[in-house]
Amino acid sequence: MDDIGGGGLTQVRPRASRRQLPVGTRLDFWLDVVIMVSYIFAYSYGFTGDAIHEWLGLALGLVLLVHLTLHWDWVVRTTRKLLGRRGHDRVIWLVNLALLFGMTLCIVSGIVISRVALPSLGFFLTSNLFWNRLHILTAEITLGLVPVHAALRWRWIAGVGRRLLTRRAGGPGRDLR
Repeated sequence: MDDIGGGGLTQVRPRASRRQLPVGTRLDFWLDVVIMVSYIFAYSYGFTGDAIHEWLGLALGLVLLVHLTLHWDWVVRTTRKLLGRRGHDRVIWLVNLALLFGMTLCIVSGIVISRVALPSLGFFLTSNLFWNRLHILTAEITLGLVPVHAALRWRWIAGVGRRLLTRRAGGPGRDLR
């Protein structure tokens, strides 16, 4: 039972079942899945070709902006407490920061070297060898950091995923026990 306190009287309410997750947690989980799958497809340039690669990259940039906005309170809170945190929390923060820089540089350099998406919107930028190399390098660095990020957050991923994807044999919407 959760204790909800208030001025002298204490109300008690039953805990939510293991299956019930806050909407924000479900949104985080599925947004993370979309980001990961989108990045894998965008990275598979030979599979997608120029147009899909570029449009998916632009969409991924927007989704990452939403993701960062949704977690801005975590960024601020964790950054403030960074010196007093455990080593594991510091590593997660540093990996997240590296991912932020890597993906930002990858998206910005991708915009600069765009041959399909931006020209179709009327924007023509000149690309050069520097921007091409930066795009490839940051894409590869990000590709290496994504599994590290997932591994560091694996308990959360597995716990939320299990709660969202399992059902009790007795009927839909219940956990297996």
